[in-house]
Amino acid sequence: MRKTLSFLVALSLVGATAAAQAPAPKPEQVIGYRQSLFKTVAWNFVPMGAMVKGSKPWDAVEFKRRSIAVAFAAVQLEEAFTAGSDKGAVTDALPEIWQQPQDFTTKLKAFQRTSNALRLAAAGGDQDRIKAAFGEVRQACSNCHDKFRAE
Repeated sequence: MRKTLSFLVALSLVGATAAAQAPAPKPEQVIGYRQSLFKTVAWNFVPMGAMVKGSKPWDAVEFKRRSIAVAFAAVQLEEAFTAGSDKGAVTDALPEIWQQPQDFTTKLKAFQRTSNALRLAAAGGDQDRIKAAFGEVRQACSNCHDKFRAE
């Protein structure tokens, strides 16, 4: 047991050293990553919306799977708005993201919190709770897009 723990500690130090030595991604790479996360969110959010509206048959298993994908992408967005990623490729991100970082972070955290709440509601299976949670995620998206995304 002690050897295993020592090995894991050593491995984590090697990994941390390698990460510290890795070059920072270029702004265009960060933008590409960010855009792929938003595409993932949309890819999963649209079918969930159709289920909530009733234009697509309700499938609890699919809804749950898609809610997990959205919640995961929401968390990953934290590293997708690094300094300097306001330039380097075509993007809908407005300069206000970097000019008002506290407000942007607050709105991103709301998206993360509501996405996770949707994931938990989907795991529980109560459609009324799921629909309410879905509306909260949609509102969190709108709050951020209204201020920080070019339409």
